[in-house]
Amino acid sequence: MSTKVVNPRDDREAALWADARREASWSSARQAALDQWLDGRPDRADLLRRHEALIDDAAVIWATQRVLRARPARRRFVSWPRGAVAGAGLAGVLGAIALMIVGLPQGDLIVGARGVPQPIALADGSAVRLNGQSQVRVDLGANERVLHLKGEGFFEVAPDKTRPFSVEVDGTRVIAVGTRFNVDQRQTPAGKVVEVVVFEGVVKVVSDRGMTMRVLAGERATVSGGVVEHAPLARPEAETDVPSWAKGWLEFDEATLASVVEEMERTTGVKVRLADPTVARAMISGRFAYDRPENALAAMVGIHGFKLTRLGTDHFEISEG
Repeated sequence: MSTKVVNPRDDREAALWADARREASWSSARQAALDQWLDGRPDRADLLRRHEALIDDAAVIWATQRVLRARPARRRFVSWPRGAVAGAGLAGVLGAIALMIVGLPQGDLIVGARGVPQPIALADGSAVRLNGQSQVRVDLGANERVLHLKGEGFFEVAPDKTRPFSVEVDGTRVIAVGTRFNVDQRQTPAGKVVEVVVFEGVVKVVSDRGMTMRVLAGERATVSGGVVEHAPLARPEAETDVPSWAKGWLEFDEATLASVVEEMERTTGVKVRLADPTVARAMISGRFAYDRPENALAAMVGIHGFKLTRLGTDHFEISEG
């Protein structure tokens, strides 16, 4: 059976419109702009309905409420979830306090786990969150703080001008004093790529070839083949925010289904087989809750008319419908 063709740009725009219509600032002017975008395009109207149905899904609403409850507030040195003391039991609160006081000794290896990550306090007052199948080795010395990363991590750095804080991955070094940033290590068809997104402050990115670039809050840097490039984010994150993956969401902007599946596998531990190259090349845009991977996969394949088949526990196949 032929594959349903979806314009990836329309798919992305539909996802953004669906999200925007939930905002309190929605106005008649924005409605007029949406009507103009939809005028004479039933295919766009269908995409919009699908994305709105995804947002209205009970599982998605539950995940959103949970994320809002867990959104971190700013604290000196380390962030803790809002309402953590009020919402947690006494044992949980005492455990968190003990973790903050004791921290992690030098040389410890932190390994990421599937699911929404919790912040882990380091001995210097900094905090790290790791995506699934990621790990970082912590080396807190007298003159510098160095973390060796494999995978993806979000770092909230405690200010200490006497001990610079750096994250090393694939020969690239990201140096900061007191800031918040995300580092992601990925393997692409063109080779290894390191991506740095700065949420607050400024970092210095140094490639394995010695190329150096300052990256400010609201900017993204990529390092490939020793070359550093940077650009402003399309939608800069709030200074008090954390990456979408750390809140239980995966966001994609015109990404191939093959790359989406790779990210799903890393974050959730599921295994997904793509039946043929046509399916793998399909473009995906939108935001998906990953606490229930099967629901997220069903939403993705539904937009393209593909078929999702369960092969076993946490094992799926995507094929043409």
